[in-house]
Order: sequence, then structure tokens, then C-alpha cells
Amino acid sequence: MGTKGFKTLSLFILILTITFRAKSQTSIPSVSGIVKDSKSQPVSAVVIYLKGTGYKTETDAAGNFKINAPAGKYKLSISRLGFIEQTQNIELSAGNTLLLQDIILLDKGDMQEVRITRKTKSTEAKEQAYNLNVLDTKKLYNSASDLNRALNQTSGVRVREDGGVGSNFSFSLNGFSGRQVKFFLDGIPIDNFGQSLTLNNFPVNMSERIEVYKGVVPVTLGADALGGAVNIITRSNPNFLDISYGYGSFGTQKASVNHAYTNTKTGFTVRTNAFYNYSDNDYKVKVQPIDLQSGQKETEQEVNRFHDGYQSIGAQVEAGLSGKSYADKLLVGLIASGNDKDIQTGVTMDQVFGARTSNSSSLIPTLKYKKADLFIRGLDLGVYGAYNMTRNTFVDTTRLKYNWLGQTVPSSTAELSRSQLKNKDNEALATANLTYNLNQNHALSLNYVLTDFNRKSSDVENPDNITFLYPQKLSKQIGGLAWQTKYERFTATVFGKLYILNGRSFEQVSNGTGVAGYRESSTSTSDFGYGAAGAYFIRPQFQVKASYEHTYRLPEAVELLGDGLYTRRNSELKPESSNNINLGAVYSLNLSSAHKFDFEANYIFRNSHDFIRLDQAQTQPIDRQYINIGDVRTNGIEGEIRYSWRNNLHTAINLSYQNIIDKQKTFTSTNFQGTITSPNLGYGYRIPNTPYLFGNADLGYLFSEAGGRRNALDITYSLNFTQKYYLTPNQLGLNNKDDIPTQFAHNITANYTLQDGRYNVSLECRNFTNSDLFDNYLLQKPGRSFFLKLRYFISK
Repeated sequence: MGTKGFKTLSLFILILTITFRAKSQTSIPSVSGIVKDSKSQPVSAVVIYLKGTGYKTETDAAGNFKINAPAGKYKLSISRLGFIEQTQNIELSAGNTLLLQDIILLDKGDMQEVRITRKTKSTEAKEQAYNLNVLDTKKLYNSASDLNRALNQTSGVRVREDGGVGSNFSFSLNGFSGRQVKFFLDGIPIDNFGQSLTLNNFPVNMSERIEVYKGVVPVTLGADALGGAVNIITRSNPNFLDISYGYGSFGTQKASVNHAYTNTKTGFTVRTNAFYNYSDNDYKVKVQPIDLQSGQKETEQEVNRFHDGYQSIGAQVEAGLSGKSYADKLLVGLIASGNDKDIQTGVTMDQVFGARTSNSSSLIPTLKYKKADLFIRGLDLGVYGAYNMTRNTFVDTTRLKYNWLGQTVPSSTAELSRSQLKNKDNEALATANLTYNLNQNHALSLNYVLTDFNRKSSDVENPDNITFLYPQKLSKQIGGLAWQTKYERFTATVFGKLYILNGRSFEQVSNGTGVAGYRESSTSTSDFGYGAAGAYFIRPQFQVKASYEHTYRLPEAVELLGDGLYTRRNSELKPESSNNINLGAVYSLNLSSAHKFDFEANYIFRNSHDFIRLDQAQTQPIDRQYINIGDVRTNGIEGEIRYSWRNNLHTAINLSYQNIIDKQKTFTSTNFQGTITSPNLGYGYRIPNTPYLFGNADLGYLFSEAGGRRNALDITYSLNFTQKYYLTPNQLGLNNKDDIPTQFAHNITANYTLQDGRYNVSLECRNFTNSDLFDNYLLQKPGRSFFLKLRYFISK
């Protein structure tokens, strides 16, 4: 099916669904419930209202009530003459009805308080059919963590960084890494939002929670993920201000501002998120400097990184209306960001630079629209559009070569290859979600995502480069249709997805003289995936889950086109596919009102074909390329145990094991010289440079009323563990020493809050044992570091 045919089909389904009329329950954003007295009899004429707003109602003769209001956080008041007034903090989200159960209003002769029990959003999310971890980031607002560090504590996740603040990183989830895992901001894809809009730049204060999908990803996210996705849910408070600033080791500074204003009468809203990051990253590393005269390695010594500065800045502003008859949410926004980055090393520590730099900037206008009960009750529409204009520049013009001691020798051109390469990347992004609630137990969802990427390159140092004249374009379309069912103890979904890719690039060819030439090339693919997921409560505290999917992941622009710096293009790259199975169980045990245990275990199986992996050329420390590996098989297990005592003591431990085996017997490569087939020496062995056993632990205690009735002190210890693994196939050579050793990173944080969280002070020490920590290809990470953070928060 061609691009035009798919667009026509999607439009036809959209029109057909909109015009279909059937009786359905309402899904207008609202809060509802039943109010009863202490004898479980309904109470009528109870005044229910959202404090500080004009939203108000009364219960009917059966005690029922319902209030429609814009999405946001409110304080719900419940009052009636002769009864004790009660209040409860609630949160409404667009398109959903919040049901409050077991509301007991007590008369003034009974001094007990009302009991309102409901599940948190994190609990509701975890009870879905998907294998899902939910990270409540509100607990981390006072810490110095970015989103990467927060996620690194989650079971099955390992974030591998090349160095300090702003360094390149690889996100690994259940054996999948890099772009095999998709990232979303409130359900919007952010994979190509630029180098300064990544997880290690986003402050944790901007998010409310993070959903980590392992395996099957909801159709509503519209992802071509191979084995999981991360969805960052931003804060929905209607009115608040959150300001923080921190300073730490290696000249590190971090600041953030998060703000929202909503006029509940007119529905006008403004939301702002902004951040700034800076670091010298001049921490000590152990290296063997190269004598620039002889070219020989000297004895190992400890030196400071001297050319690794980083700074980034970003801001997102959205303004519009909410709670209108024509739109639950209509927001126009602008995202602007940029970064400057010194380049200290290549892919390995053997290569060191002293003047090479890169920078990027992004400008992204956005549009968001959501409407529940569009035309008919139960029909919900969400639309998002963005146009991403990103500029990436790489500069290498210094006629010197450096070693780790900062010594130099003259170079004829540059440190590596003289360049002032500029990549102008433009990408149009459009997503649409249409959900029809057939009744309270069944729903249909239709999703469509279009991304259209175009790159233009130039270099004043090489203006006649013929490759700049060739097109560099990539268009991706993903459509999905799903059916969901939900009952009290059982929930399930069945879905299908269509993946379409069209790319234009160039390839190297022979001109008959033995000299390489180039010609334009194109690629088009069309694939269909499918799957199902289900969950069942055997007992109220015991839930089991299972899911299966046959999925595809289309190559991204950087994989096909390279980045002009470290990664070479591979226009022959094919989509990767995988058959994924997840089995899991969750069990909660409350020994008493004070003691609570939570247990979670999962089994994963992945059988991946044309697996896309970043391959490192051993003879060229800065040279790498994405390649297809024919068959990769993964078996893994993960488990987590959490315990809490009252609201004071909390502790958790998780462990993940993933056995990722290369199952391809031979390699075949084709270039202008012909086709070459060679045996795969890694067949039957683990994929190198990939951790296979890792885990986390934490222990914390909250001291209430520390120095005052409205103050508190929270002290938390955390541990990150990674078992030794090999950089190269461990079966090659005798006594292979190409390994990353077993690592333990110990951290401790103290948070002091005053006046119920209005003022906050946090002191954090990372890697306080000053252990040697490494990641990709033995790139050394910072040693012991300290960070002090000050935060002010106010909410109406």
C-alpha cells in the first residue's frame, strides 16, 4: 500500500467512526460518586463544589453527584447542614471520569473523618494489561536527578552514559537499547527533538510520573517501538510555581522553572517549563597518555578532563483554552532549546581531543487539541502537530593533536578531519488518536502518526562535496487499531499496526576505474504487526499479566544517514522485527496498617530479526555504523521487592538478568567492489558491550516534624550494581581483557522541607566511595561528587 493509499484509508476510517452513532457512557472530564451516612444510607442535598472555582452541584435522592470541570488539580468540598464538612484533593484528566468510592459523610455527633478511597493514577496505570513500571517523580522533586537518573533506578532499565553532564547516553530496556525504545512527552514522540531535548537534560521537576512500557506499547502512543517505550507525563496542576537552582562538583549548575496558570472561569491557561544545565565536567580519569613523538602509550596515571564543558538551555511555553464546548484542551506552544558541547574523546578513551566542539539549536512550534464526546458521546479525539527545525554543527579546525596531558603537536589539517559541518534537520510531525467507548466495558482506538524528515548538509571546509547534493529524506507512517475491554478483575487489548517507510539517500558505486562514485538511492518498506495483552486479578492483591506482539521498528534518520561526526551512514539498513513475550505477576501484602510489602516478577522473551546495533570499528576509535544482525534471541527475568513502614521507612531492591545471544551464522556485506560473505565469530555468544546482570537498591527514612511541625527530613541511600561484561566477543583470543569490571555506585541524599514543602534544601553525594565507574567501551564516568539544590514551590 502506498503513502497516498494509506492516508486515504486512514481518512475513511476517521470519517466512518465519527459518523457512527450509538449509545455510550459519557467521558467528559468529571468527578462523580455517591455520598452516604455512617449507616450506609444515601444523603441528598449535600453541597459538592471545587474550592476556588464556580463548579458546584448537589447530591440527588440516591446520594449521587457529578461535576464537570477542566483538567487539573482541585480541592473537593463535601458539606451539608448537621454534618461535618469534608475536603479531599483530587485530580481530573481530560477525557476521563474520576469515580470516588465509599464516601461516608458523618454527622457532627461523630468526630471521625470521612473515608474517601480511590486508586492513584500510578496504581491505575500499573493495573493495565501491559507490563508497566510507573515512577512517581513527585518524590524526587527535591533531588538533583534528571530523568535519566530517575529511570536508572527502575527494574529492567540501565542508562549507559559516556561521561558527565550532557554526555551521550544509551537507554537500555529489557535487552533493547537506543532507538529500539521510544520516548514520549505526554504521548507525543520526542525522538528527533534535538540534542538538548533529551532525558539527561530534562529536570525531574517538570514531570508528574513516568510510565515505562516493557514489551507491548499501547496503540494510542503510535510507536514503532521494538520492545518498549517511556512516556513522560508532565505536571497537570492548574496553578503552581516551582523554582529550583543547584550547584555541585565539577562546576555543575542546574536551574529549572515550572509554572502553570489557569483561569477557571474563562478556561484560559498558560504553562511554562524551562531549564538550564552547565558543567565543566573536569573530573579525574585514569588513562595511559600517548607520547606524541613516539606514538607509544605511557604508564597509567590520573589526569583531569580538560575539554569537556557542556551547557544547555530550553523552554516550552503553551497557551490556550480548556473546558470549552468545542475543546477540552486547545494549546498553541513553542519549544526553543540549544546546547554547546566540547568533545573530549572519541568512542573510546584512546582518542582524545582538545578543541573539537559541537552545538545544536531547535525551534519547534506545536499545536495540541483534545475533545471528549466529539459529535456523539463516547467519541474522543486528540490531535498533535509540530514542526521541528534543528541545526547541528560540528567544528574541527584546530591544526593540533592533543594527548591526555594537554600536550600538542602540529597537525596538517585538524585534530581528525577538518570540518565545519552543518546539518539542517527539519521534521514535520502529526499524530491523531480517536477513541470510541462502545460502553463501559469496551472501546475501540485508532491512531495515526506521520513523521517527515529532511536534512540538508553543508561544510565551508569542503564546499564541493558532491554528497551534499543528494537528498537525505525519511518519511514514516504508523497506523494502529485496537480493541480494549475492561471489567472489575479482567482487562485485555488486541491490536494491529501498519508500518510504512519511504527514504531517499545515496550509495557508493564503482565507476569502472576502481574509484568510488555515488548515486541516488531509495528505500520503501511496508510491514504489518499485531499483538495482544491481558491481565487478571486472581485475588484483589494478586494480579497476573501476559502479552505477545509481532512488532517492527523502522530505522531512524541518524541510523540511515549518520551524524557527520562519529557515525557513518548505512543506506542499506533494514527495519528490525521482533516477536516478544512477557509474563508477569504483582502481589501486595499488608501485614498491618503499618507494614506493606509489594512483590513483582517478570519473564521476557525476544526473538529479533535484522536487529539494528551500533557497531564499533576496533581499528578506528571514532568510527562506528549501525548494522543489521540477522537473529538475536533474548531470555530474561527481573524482580523487585518493596517494603514500607508507616510513612517513615521505605526500602526497595530490584535485579535484572538478560541473556542476549547472537544467532546469526554469517555476515554478508555489499559495496561497489562486490558482495562479501564471512562467518560470524560471535554466533552463539552474548552480544558484546551490553550489560546482562544489574540491579538497584535504596533505603530511606522520613523524620516528621524535624525542627518544626510543618518540616520534615528525608535521608535516602541508594545503590547501583552492574556485573562485569565484555566489550568484545569474550570467546576470541586467550584471556580476553576487553571487559568492563563489576561496579557498585553508592549514593546518599538528604532532603529537608519547610512549611509543608514550600521551601526545600537538598544535599546529595553520588558515588561517595569514589569507585571507578565505566560504561560504553570503557569510557570513565565521574568519581565522588556533591550537589546542593534549593527549591521553592507554591500552589494555589
